[in-house]
Amino acid sequence: MKLGVNSVLFGGFDLATAVEYIKFSGYQGIELASIENMAVHLNDRAGDGELREIRKLVEDAGLEFYCVEAATDILVPENRERTKRVFERAAKLGIPMVTSGSAGESDNEEKTEASLRAIEELAQAAGDAGIKYALKLHYGQSIYNTKTAQRLVEEVTQPALGLNFDATHVGRVGDDPVQAIEALQDHIIHTHIRDTFIEQLKIAAPEYQIAGRGTVPLNEVVNKMVETGYQGATVLEIIGAKDYSLPKVTAIAAESHGYLSRLFQEANERKEQIQW
Repeated sequence: MKLGVNSVLFGGFDLATAVEYIKFSGYQGIELASIENMAVHLNDRAGDGELREIRKLVEDAGLEFYCVEAATDILVPENRERTKRVFERAAKLGIPMVTSGSAGESDNEEKTEASLRAIEELAQAAGDAGIKYALKLHYGQSIYNTKTAQRLVEEVTQPALGLNFDATHVGRVGDDPVQAIEALQDHIIHTHIRDTFIEQLKIAAPEYQIAGRGTVPLNEVVNKMVETGYQGATVLEIIGAKDYSLPKVTAIAAESHGYLSRLFQEANERKEQIQW
């Protein structure tokens, strides 16, 4: 079990604060947010000195680097160039992957074709940088459900490309998240996790994204992840808390850690019993 937190939860605070309280909440790793207009804890133009400071902060806290989230509209050429700069800095930090969505528009063939070409370009660049590119299935974008994800991995065969699975996005478009994990298991290299009211299209307020407070079938999702032998990191990604106080965002992280840790422990025990 590799549990981490996307630093976007601490978007109202500097990275040093995020690292301190992610560690305090019990997590093993961190996903750096590099998301313009939300949280930029890794700047795409960070110099070597700044990168050394980031590495020291995280290593001194005993955390692992899991990923960088660089969510952006990758159909815009300037944004793809920014993402490539993030790739380079992630590689220097020893971060194994960067994740983003596909942009585009669901069920729009022209936009989907453009997304596939943009993803191919970025996956090639990630491979050249020596890291992975985890494409996140995202509500409203070109790659958003099981079917479109399967099309992606069939048409874009870059070795650096994998999928970032988030049950809240897949579930809100009508797919069963558990069945989606089963179908996509060979391609999932990263996982975002949180709760929400899955029957609603809008992601709930941060306090209802806390694991266990919404209606996402997290128990079944975790069971399927363990059953299929998923070995990657599972990262708590909670958005919308930029104006929350430090005690509130720390409580969100800590409560989610307790809930998710229990789910993973029980799922692993169940798997061992079945194997026995």
